[in-house]
Amino acid sequence: MSAVPPPAATAAAGRPDGWSQRWRDNSPRWIHTSQGGFDQRRYEVVELPEAPARSFVARHHYLAGWPATVHRFGLLDLRAVPDEHAITVQGYSLVGVVVLGSPMNDRVLTNVFPDLEPFGQSLEMSRICLDDTVPGNGESWTVTRALHLAAGHGIRGVVTFADPEPQLRRLADGTVLGSPTGHLGIMYQALNARFTGRATPRTLTLLPDGTVLTARSTAKIIGQESGAAAVARRLHELGATPATAGQDPRTWLRGALAEIGARRRRHPGTYRYALRAGRTRAERTRTRIALAALPYPKHPAPRGPLDQSLHNAK
Repeated sequence: MSAVPPPAATAAAGRPDGWSQRWRDNSPRWIHTSQGGFDQRRYEVVELPEAPARSFVARHHYLAGWPATVHRFGLLDLRAVPDEHAITVQGYSLVGVVVLGSPMNDRVLTNVFPDLEPFGQSLEMSRICLDDTVPGNGESWTVTRALHLAAGHGIRGVVTFADPEPQLRRLADGTVLGSPTGHLGIMYQALNARFTGRATPRTLTLLPDGTVLTARSTAKIIGQESGAAAVARRLHELGATPATAGQDPRTWLRGALAEIGARRRRHPGTYRYALRAGRTRAERTRTRIALAALPYPKHPAPRGPLDQSLHNAK
């Protein structure tokens, strides 16, 4: 059922023109609604332990890291016969994952949902990944069901982000993976999420393979927290000299980043969306979103003959 769209559609990734983004092997794929609609009877959303969720995201999603998770939900295909490469849950093929987790700073949540207890009643939706076997329009149904299950745990508000900047990473063999166009959050718009503008601008540390060394990873190294060894190993694989016994972690990290040629880049801030969660409409409407609703971001209109021809080609 997977398909690759014409070049114009790839260039306009995320436009609400009938194309839906899917993932396989860390790279985006595209399917069109004309290939067939999403049949709810074929799928089920269930709660997941960390292991299968993490394996699925690592195999398919463009972001290499794994966030701090609280709740994980999986989309199961009840009709597909699992092959030898499938990740299975309850005997069914896992074809999608939604992750709710904890951001580094509780203000990410309280700025949007000031009346909710951060981490207990509000969380960040940090990963959504459906593989390319899932037909168009499957995202909104999957996320809706995941939020309904999360509401059973007391979750009433979810913040999520879309990065409009390209997200690419390069493997050792030269293969480039990821999303070359960035994201506007079209799927969140389809869920009627509230767009609240951009998050705080920040400076990113770009590694040679195109991935970002997150602030959380940096904190793990400096504080020698759980997970620091995995971050250090990642830098070693990129060419950094291992730390010596007793070496100050902050000094080592600064030297390691210089050694591998890491670059600093200013990011204007990701797009921020807010979603209410609840098992009933009354539960959802009781949740107050403190930030005003802004017009949804859209791709710019065609500006010239070439741009127009690509737009019309879709």
